[in-house]
Amino acid sequence: MALVIVGYALAVLTGGASVGFMRLLKYAVLLLSILYLFRTKRIILTLLAGYLQSLFILSAAFTVFALLSTSPVASVARVLTYIVPFLYVAFSVGYLLLCYPTLSVLHAFIGAINWVYFIPIASFFLTGGKLTDTNIYFNSTENEESAFVSNHYGWSGTLFLLTGTDLLRNVPLPWWRKTLILVFGVIAAYLVLISGNRTSWLSLILVALVFIFQYKRLAFYQKVLVSLLPLGLIIYLVQDPQSAINTRVEKTRTQQAKGESRFNRAQLMAQYFNQSPDLWLTGIGMFNKDKIESITRWPGYHNSYLEVLFGSGLAVFSIFFYLIVLRPAYFYLRYYSTYYLFFLPLLVIPYFESNLTGGQFLFFPWFMAALFMGYTPYFAKIKLRLQSLNP
Repeated sequence: MALVIVGYALAVLTGGASVGFMRLLKYAVLLLSILYLFRTKRIILTLLAGYLQSLFILSAAFTVFALLSTSPVASVARVLTYIVPFLYVAFSVGYLLLCYPTLSVLHAFIGAINWVYFIPIASFFLTGGKLTDTNIYFNSTENEESAFVSNHYGWSGTLFLLTGTDLLRNVPLPWWRKTLILVFGVIAAYLVLISGNRTSWLSLILVALVFIFQYKRLAFYQKVLVSLLPLGLIIYLVQDPQSAINTRVEKTRTQQAKGESRFNRAQLMAQYFNQSPDLWLTGIGMFNKDKIESITRWPGYHNSYLEVLFGSGLAVFSIFFYLIVLRPAYFYLRYYSTYYLFFLPLLVIPYFESNLTGGQFLFFPWFMAALFMGYTPYFAKIKLRLQSLNP
């Protein structure tokens, strides 16, 4: 996860010159990690078999449907950049849930995400960013030497803010870590607002609903006080006509007239599928860029869920959506939403971005958190069974 984020920064700073080296480094680390997993005891593999079975089937389905692409070799190669890291994450999450207490695993995940997505926030200042900036959405207004683009700051700020809140409320921390989270949590909230990243704004609105109606760590009056901070920042930014908030509101009005691009692409694809209804079963092939462009005039959907739906058809999409969205969201709302806030953005942001390959900005936290949330009850049952056999 850290190598992905550092890789993004180096790619921007070097004009893409570092991409080849970082790709090899990431592949090497992933390969070494997978080889290390082969040392796992046979009993652990047996216990993981049932959990991994559906995830292997999903991965195999993606590979089969990639063969339907107009460029099958390129599509299969791209599918492998999803399958290998996805199955590594799946195995690792399952192994940790078998071997360690559930909350210890969750807190380790949250801590790792918090540290990794602190990198873009810190780099904002190291590369010339200032708190007096009110709009970093347009490239022309961003520092030319910035290591990340505005979307990255929006996503990172959202994850740092929410994981920081979860750590403060649920995990004993040293004073310096608490101070760092508190100070940079406020900065992260500000970066989210000036990034102009509407996906992050939408994510935080959904989180706010969970925070107000579900979250039990704070009394209602404390929730109101906490909510005053982002409201104050929004009021401050609205005063500047050039701020990200005003700019994005104006762009949204323009898009309402023309139509939102992802929605337009989805409409064009649906119309194409309706002309040949069998495509709803087979899709056009995973990562079939040439075909997508011929239908929509864009080489991609800019949407992870649409890639699965139109790439592999309704049946495979239904399995993916159940395993990665519905099941995790259900268990999150049922068991974790009273104490943790970080999860929902990891389901929302992939709707607006392509995060289906291991080199994408949010691939690892998305699948790591989704599999953790979706399968903790499964592993709780296995642990109970083991305890009954070995009292």
